Order: sequence, then structure tokens, then C-alpha cells
Amino acid sequence: MFVSSHIAVNQVLKSAILICLFFIPTTVALLVFDQRLLDGEAIWLKPLKFHLALALHGLTVVFAIRMLPAAWQNSLMTKLGLGILGAVIIYESLFLSIQAGRGVRSHFNSETLFDSIGGSIMAGGAGILVLIPFVLGIALVASLFRDGLAGAMSDPLRVGMALGLILSSWLGAQAGSAIGANGGPFVGEVVGPYLPLTGWSLSGGDYRIGHFLGTHAMQILPMLAVALSVLISAKWALILTLPISIGWVALTLFALSRAGAGMPPF
Repeated sequence: MFVSSHIAVNQVLKSAILICLFFIPTTVALLVFDQRLLDGEAIWLKPLKFHLALALHGLTVVFAIRMLPAAWQNSLMTKLGLGILGAVIIYESLFLSIQAGRGVRSHFNSETLFDSIGGSIMAGGAGILVLIPFVLGIALVASLFRDGLAGAMSDPLRVGMALGLILSSWLGAQAGSAIGANGGPFVGEVVGPYLPLTGWSLSGGDYRIGHFLGTHAMQILPMLAVALSVLISAKWALILTLPISIGWVALTLFALSRAGAGMPPF
């Protein structure tokens, strides 16, 4: 009974990823057939971006978990954390889709009690989305110390993943807090043009650019570590991963500071 409960909790995250993957082509079809606009943007574009991001978020966490020692992977805390993360992803995907179907905003919307409570739960869920990867990144660092210098030197992917998870959580929290404090992603007069697909403003401040850079550090940094290990060597991949990570942090903070000043990134 105890073992089966572990399996059930673990299935929540898998189900969440599958739900997001199902929503992606569904939302693309709705983009084609439902021409409604919200704040000048196709109403199903935002849910599509979130379904893509949440699916990638969940897959990255699943991939990173497999780098932990077997005993850590199978611990009750790990299983519970994965289950909570999966539940948050499912809620966010469903709420975004419901709000798009209703033709109303999913964020910063207090027009009705449903909108207000639903948005507040989603905001709380965003905290879980950054907390779980942070804890996982710390666990990966601990596993690297456990294996010693020789183990770390032979595994640049795990180093890149640990750095990516920790920095992604911190930077994502910084960007999310800025958006929340501002009451939305835009700062100053934003009248376009906008970057295709993402909808990022190229005329005014847009916190979403920094948010994107920050939250996707968990994918970019490990991929760069792997690329460097293939193109050069595992040793140089490890040496270069840290300064690249610092550069990524600087780029993200630059984008956030420009947005805060009401200016586009370039």
C-alpha cells in the first residue's frame, strides 16, 4: 500500500506533462478557428505558450531527477514534491484554458470571485514551480559533492543542470516578483511593434523577456554544457560552464532592468 501510493503520486507529474502535450495541438487548432483577441493578442496564444513552457518544465524536472542517486529518487520527499509539481502544472494549464475560453484574462483579473480566487491560486502555484527546481538543484549539488571532484569532472551535464535549476529558480522568482509588483509585464507606454509569436514589446518595457531568459536557464545551461563537452572536452565544459552561467544571469538581469526602466532590451 505504501509503495503504490508512491507510484500514484509520481503519476501525477507524468499525467500533467501528457495533458500539456495534448493541449498544445488543441490550442494551435483553436488559434486557427477562434479569431478572438484579448488586449490586442490572439486569445489562445498565451495558453499555447504556457502549455509549451509547462510541458518543458515538467520534462526537465523528470530528466534531472534521474541524475540523483536511486535512493534519493525513490524517497517519499521526492515523490511528494513531484506530485505537488504535477498538480500545479495541471491546474495552471486548465485554468489558463478555461479563462481563454471565457474570453477573459488569466492573470491580474479580479472582475469576479472566480477570477480573483483562480488567479491567486495560480500565483501561489508559480511559487511551487520555482521552489521544486531549486530544491532539486541543491540536491544535485549535494550529489556532486558526494561523488567528489573526479565524479564532477566527468559529468558536466549534471553540473550544468544543477546550476541551471538553481539559477532558473532564482531568476524566475525575481522576474515573477517584478511582474507581480508592477501589476503586469509592461512598463511605460507600449504601443508595438511586438515580436511575432512571443508578443514581446519592442517599444517599451516588457518583463516577460527577462522572465523567459531566467526560467529557461534550466534548459539552456545543461545543453551548453553538453555541447561544450562534445565540441571541446568534459574538462573545458566544466571550466566554461560557470562563466557562461554568470553571463546568463547578467543578461537576464539586464533585460529585467531595461524593462523596469520602461525600455526595450535593445
